[in-house]
Amino acid sequence: MSVSEHHQTPMSSEKPGYVAAVPVRWSDIDMYQHVNHATMVTILEEARVPFLRDVFGAEITTTGLLIADVHVKYKGQVRLADSPLQVTMWVSKIRAVDFTINYEVRSVNAAPDSKPAVIADTQLVTFHLDSQTLLRLTDTHREYLQRWSRP
Repeated sequence: MSVSEHHQTPMSSEKPGYVAAVPVRWSDIDMYQHVNHATMVTILEEARVPFLRDVFGAEITTTGLLIADVHVKYKGQVRLADSPLQVTMWVSKIRAVDFTINYEVRSVNAAPDSKPAVIADTQLVTFHLDSQTLLRLTDTHREYLQRWSRP
């Protein structure tokens, strides 16, 4: 699975967020013709990678991002016909060593203000790969994450 395209919506009074389009593959569908739960978590990851690549990518050999917590709520069906999925992301919490990303997932054909089929959040922790210790977010990390922040 790969992210086919993404675009950024800068912070404004409207619904801000980083939007990534993630295709649904035939193998992502379960016997009920829905996107499988484990696949949905992977879809969130596929959307998150381009969102965080520019700010964390330069440090990929020293700094890791670990998932500390993940919540996924299904509000509607997600099927193969909904592909690609539009995943809108924003940051809801920034602390010393971690931050939380929120997601809304809809069919790319759905209206942007429509009810999302999936809402989710992930808490990510910055981690030093060599010393195996938590790392504080840098000023650069914080500035980027603040750009996409909303309560």
